[in-house]
Amino acid sequence: MKTPIALSTWFMALFFLLVGLAAFVPAFNDSFFVVFTAIFALGAAVTLFLGK
Repeated sequence: MKTPIALSTWFMALFFLLVGLAAFVPAFNDSFFVVFTAIFALGAAVTLFLGK
């Protein structure tokens, strides 16, 4: 498996990783991780629309 090059792909992977972990680990529902999840979601949206 090749690592993704696009920044939006990294943001999206990290977003889904945190959302998936929050479903099984209650500690990931803390406000600290919710803020990071929101940042990854916004980062994915912005870089996806600004990308080629």
